[in-house]
Amino acid sequence: MTDTNFDSRLLRFEKNVYAHDKGRIRLTLIEEDLQEFFPLFQGGGLKVLDAGGGAGRFSRLCAHRGHKTILCDISAEMLALAKRENEQTGLQDKITLLLLGLHDQELAAHAPFDLIALHGVAEWMAEPAQAIAYACSLVRPGGVLSLLVFNRDKLLLKEGINGMLLSSATNTAKPRTNLTPPGGLSPRTVRDLLGEQDGILLLQSGIRVFNGFFREITPALGPEEWLAQERLYYRQEPFSGLGEHSHFVWQRH
Repeated sequence: MTDTNFDSRLLRFEKNVYAHDKGRIRLTLIEEDLQEFFPLFQGGGLKVLDAGGGAGRFSRLCAHRGHKTILCDISAEMLALAKRENEQTGLQDKITLLLLGLHDQELAAHAPFDLIALHGVAEWMAEPAQAIAYACSLVRPGGVLSLLVFNRDKLLLKEGINGMLLSSATNTAKPRTNLTPPGGLSPRTVRDLLGEQDGILLLQSGIRVFNGFFREITPALGPEEWLAQERLYYRQEPFSGLGEHSHFVWQRH
């Protein structure tokens, strides 16, 4: 598996996420999390890396606050869109655009950063755990990593409630949309990964716990199928996070 490039799905991604409530909810809650748990974010002057930041919505949010922002992405089309949007908002001189991946040595030369945003990126990479650990290493002491990860637990819960869990478990489900990340992680897994780094977890929040929960209200399952489906996971501890994505604010020691 290789890191996913969004060139071929640019317009669909933008329409699917940011033309609807889901994009506004996502960006607003991330901003509020950072304001409360990383007070320096409220001012200006931070050195920010928006890694895999795509069209640059979070980068522009940071630039509006006066933070010196680098937006890197492996998609030339995404960066072209970011460039146009930056120019339209008058922020082209406050955001540096780099056609680079997270692990590129040219990007490492800009480290350390006061704030690194890894929003909806790790789950599209070949090695999500290594990507998260590497991002932590680029944060300066006292700085933070803002990590947004697609929640695999929530995906399982949605599939169960909508009557799709048995078919998914037996590989008979219809193929998922290519906008469903292949490397979603349980919040528990992410907490363990961050716990191995030299820092402290300040916050875990669920992004879009209720919004967009149901695809169909009445699933076509019989009573025995429902029972079999419940047996698959009922002895596991309750899910610690129910957001479509899990947002973690981690601070380096």
